[in-house]
Amino acid sequence: MTTSDWKRTIYAALALPAYLAGPAVRRRLARRWVGAEPRGGRALAGAFAAFPVALLVWYLVGRIATFGFFWTADDAAGSWGGPSLIGAWTVHFFVALGMTVAAMWLLRPLVRWQLRVPEPADSSHSQ
Repeated sequence: MTTSDWKRTIYAALALPAYLAGPAVRRRLARRWVGAEPRGGRALAGAFAAFPVALLVWYLVGRIATFGFFWTADDAAGSWGGPSLIGAWTVHFFVALGMTVAAMWLLRPLVRWQLRVPEPADSSHSQ
């Protein structure tokens, strides 16, 4: 996970609402977060597809960051990694990490679909 992946995730979460605000907002958003120009027309489908994936990433990050705040003694018996809070947090962290990496990998083509660049600069395919 690179800085570009996190920026791409922010862009994917904001691109769909930016369609409602107009082309100037979409252009500013794309330039700010991914350094490219947005594509018109069919890119809306990419925004629809990327939006729930980006929300999943940010949900997982927020949930793991606040995991201990929701911990009760009743949760200890049925929690993965329990009965201790640190064991449960560790197991949930690694599950969420795997899901986040997969979601960020999925966001690469979905965000590229919305932009006018054929291949992002940080892609493993560029030389």
